[in-house]
Amino acid sequence: MIRFLICMAGALFSVACHTNNSRLNEAEQISKSAISQFVPDGREDIFKIHFTEKGTDLVVTGETTSLEGKNALIASLTNSKFSVIDSIRILPDDSLGTKTWGLVTLSVCNIRTKPADEAEMASQSLLGTPVKILKKSKHWFLIQTPDHYIGWVDDNALHQTDSIGMTAWRTSKRVIYLPLSGNGFHPETKEAVTDLVAGDILTSDTIIKSEYVLEMPDGRKLAIPAGEAMDFDQWKKNTSPTAASIINSAKSLLGRPYLWGGTSSKGVDCSGFTKTAYFLNGIILARDASLQFRHGEFADPINGYEKLKIGDLVFFGKKADGEHPAKATHVGIYLGNGLYINSSGYVRIDSFNPDDKNYSKKRADTWLGARTVLGSEGAKGIIKVKDHPWY
Repeated sequence: MIRFLICMAGALFSVACHTNNSRLNEAEQISKSAISQFVPDGREDIFKIHFTEKGTDLVVTGETTSLEGKNALIASLTNSKFSVIDSIRILPDDSLGTKTWGLVTLSVCNIRTKPADEAEMASQSLLGTPVKILKKSKHWFLIQTPDHYIGWVDDNALHQTDSIGMTAWRTSKRVIYLPLSGNGFHPETKEAVTDLVAGDILTSDTIIKSEYVLEMPDGRKLAIPAGEAMDFDQWKKNTSPTAASIINSAKSLLGRPYLWGGTSSKGVDCSGFTKTAYFLNGIILARDASLQFRHGEFADPINGYEKLKIGDLVFFGKKADGEHPAKATHVGIYLGNGLYINSSGYVRIDSFNPDDKNYSKKRADTWLGARTVLGSEGAKGIIKVKDHPWY
């Protein structure tokens, strides 16, 4: 009899576990559906949700940047007869108060995959770049950049502010730094304050003789020759990107070293190189090659490189195989005549043409096609700086 009762108890426990697992699995499937619809890529949005059971209730915890996705998930769970306890946090986190904005305070700010100095560098942002702060962990901020990319930065790299501070910054007199690299010096002591790279944005304090006296987001002041900067509002309004201007910016980076995660004239990875060339002409692209591959008018490789337009982004990687779509792992910019410029070891010019000395068989064999950016401004993943609300 005792053995029978033990067996029955084990069977009931097994059924209970199976039931619980089935309910949790169903909730997971509903969550995956919400993720695919509202947060298709975790590099650009967050949707980290967990499920546990408390009696007959389903406890939903985690965090997301998508209020729409969260509401859709809760509605779907409720429609599936779940009794839901909603404990999902919407980012930015409430602990930040009103200070959910930041301005980069370094010439080039490193963005990492985790809140640790030894973590992989995923991207970079330039001085004066506006970012959204999502949460804080010790001395690290989780941020989202104007291209929607998400990562961690040391709090020394940001000036934290609120929407009022951002409005004041957007309406202030700003300048954009033009040379690929340079330095800013204290207006009086002439001691070095910071280095600068092309695309850095600072506020203008005054002009003394032939010098700009500028202010960084954290209040540090510096002076540079007036010819090294341009009024930012004029720049973003009057910059008219053309194939020729894109190529000129790209070629100005020739020889720059490859740097994983790099997006500045100090060093670039492949997609950081294309981003930089386009940003210097007033266009913000998505961050990674696989993200850039989604945007713009597609040029199929079956039509050959001869049909490409100068300035097109050319993509390389793993070709489509059955149910698996093509995956871009490398990107460059087409120059015409079978040539393209890309960051591969260093910024260099390679060729599709087997007769050229700089022919790359590796790239030719993995060519996935191209995307035309110019003419697609305003589409997702391709936005002019002047049209971006954060600037």
